[in-house]
This record gives sequence, C-alpha cells and structure tokens, in this order.
Amino acid sequence: MLTLICLLLFVNVLQAQERLQVVASFSILADVTQQVAGAAADVRSLIPVGADPHTFTPTPQDLVALAQADLVLVSGVNFEEGLLEAIVNAGADMPLIVASECVMILPVGGHDDEEEEHEEGEEAQGDEGALSEDVAAASARCTAAYAELGMEMHEESEQEDAEHRSEPLGPLYALDCGGHEGEEGGSGDEHAHGSCDPHLWTNPENVMLWTLTIRDALSAADPANAAAYAANAAAYIAALRALDNEELMPLVATLPEANRVLITNHETLGYFAAHYDFELVGVVYEGGGTTGEPGAAEVAALVDTIRSTGVAAIFAETTVGDLLIQRVAEETGVIVATLYSDTLSAADEPAPTYLDYMRYNVQTIVSALTPAN
Repeated sequence: MLTLICLLLFVNVLQAQERLQVVASFSILADVTQQVAGAAADVRSLIPVGADPHTFTPTPQDLVALAQADLVLVSGVNFEEGLLEAIVNAGADMPLIVASECVMILPVGGHDDEEEEHEEGEEAQGDEGALSEDVAAASARCTAAYAELGMEMHEESEQEDAEHRSEPLGPLYALDCGGHEGEEGGSGDEHAHGSCDPHLWTNPENVMLWTLTIRDALSAADPANAAAYAANAAAYIAALRALDNEELMPLVATLPEANRVLITNHETLGYFAAHYDFELVGVVYEGGGTTGEPGAAEVAALVDTIRSTGVAAIFAETTVGDLLIQRVAEETGVIVATLYSDTLSAADEPAPTYLDYMRYNVQTIVSALTPAN
C-alpha cells in the first residue's frame, strides 16, 4: 500500500511538472489567464492580491519564479513599472507576453497628446513608413482578433464625439507609452505611464482582447492543449459578453445621465467611463499613478469640483490610502464608496474573480450615485 501511495504521489508531481507554468503580473490578469488555461496550466499572480501594482517591486525569489516560468504575462502600458524595471535590470531572459497589445489605448485623464503619441508610433514602423516585422506581425494578430470578436479596431464611437471623451491614441503595439512594449522596461517619469492610461481592464471588451492574446500565447507554448485553450477562451468571452450586455449595461441604464459623474482616488476609471458613458471630472492623484501627494491648490480645486458638480459620492480604492479622500469628503459632505481597482479581492471577499470585480464595482458606483427618493 505504501508503495502505491508513493507511486501516485510521484505521478502527480510529474503531471504538475508537465503542465505549463505561467506567471501573470497581477491578480486580475492572472484570473483571466486561469479562465483560459483551465486545468491544462498552472497560473500564479506575481503581485499579491491587495498589493498596489504601481509600487510593487519583486523580491529575488520572485525573479527566480519568473525565470522558471514557461510564460510570463503582463498587461503592458508600463502599468507594472516596478516589476518591469526589475526584470530589465536583472537581465532576465524570459518569454514575455504583453496581453494588451491589441487594445486601443486612451490618454491619461483625457489629456490627449495624440499627435506626439502617433509620431512615436510611426517611428516604430521604421524608415519611410515601412512597418517593422514586429509591428506588422502585431497588426495582423490584432486585425484578426478584432474580426473574431466582431469589433471595429478603429471605430470612433458616439461617446468619443462628446466633449468630455478622448479619442484613442491607437493600439498599444503601435505606441510608446513610456515603456518598451514587448520588452517592457520603461523607467517612468512624472506621469508613470507617459500619456497612456494603463487601466484598460475596466472595459470588459478589452478583457475579451486579453483573452484572445492569452489563448494564442498558451497555444503557441503548449500546442497539445490548444483545443482546450480555444474552448475555454470562447466560453469566457461568452461570459464577458453576457456580463456586459445583460447585467452591467442595464444596471448603468437605471442611473440618470446627469448622475454619471465620477471623482476617484486615482485615474483608474477612464476606460470604464468611456464604455459606460460616465464623465470623470476629478481625481486625488493625477497622472495615472498612486505616488506623490497633491498640493493644497489641487485639493482645493477638487473640493470646488465636488461642490460645483453636486456629486453624491466620491470613490476610494482598496489599494490606495484613503486618508486624503476621506478628508475631502468630510469637507464637502459627500459619501465615500470603495472600489476594487488594480487588484481582485481575497476569495472570501466581494471580488475574487474579474466577473465579480466588475459586478461589485458597477453595483457600488450605481448605488452610490443614485439620487435618494
């Protein structure tokens, strides 16, 4: 009997070693990756649940885990700045996949340095406008992804025509957002992400694009399980569509348009606002990151914005300190509601998966902004 038990344990260890080993940068991306991988791969999140990806720095043990992975997935847009800088500095040579390469990127805070970003994108295409091999390959992949999802890659929505909307800068693969997409190692500046907003997962359609990129990356690394990855991806995209069209959109529609006004701790809801037709009018921490304290003038301006717009609530986040936003709320008399932004929750809390994360955040936003009877 003891021999049989030892043999079974040995077989289980071998099977675990044979499964693809995947590391995703943060919990939201790890959950989406796990939905596509199913039982065919082991997926772990490098940045722990509840940690701030903007400020996370990997330990030497984390770098060892990265080096041992068959596949490493990051969102890109220089979102994981501490992680990416550490990878480059360590000279790590690992298979790195930028999950967001096909996503149409919005400018941070609606401040559209569109001309500059497009010029940088054109430089990436090589001399005389000829596409580099990498950009041409990414363009082909993304064109196919948008076609598969029935989405228009360069569509200008009616929302973009509104005064407070920003036109997308372009797909990530064609932009320089402060890091080196595909290498991912920007050092960051006063705006940690250049002029690109990295918080793209707050629009479920962008997570559909993630899903296809993840499916293709897993299939290339593990062709034997490609059919399983394809089936899992199709099922997850169907779940995302149902969530967006049958749950979230109808819930948002119950909120009067005049009340769809957002003030948040940091600029994390730009894609959400564009997709669900909200207006983002103020933030505590400007520039897309969570470091640095706003000055007295910035805080006073935020207080004025709250009073002039008449918002009923402002939104804190689980990964960002809320002392300042609580002080602003006390001064203005509005309530503070807390959202999950750059992380999921623990398993016994409201947002352990991406689907739960979106449900919780939309329910919280609509509830907080719904006028009292």
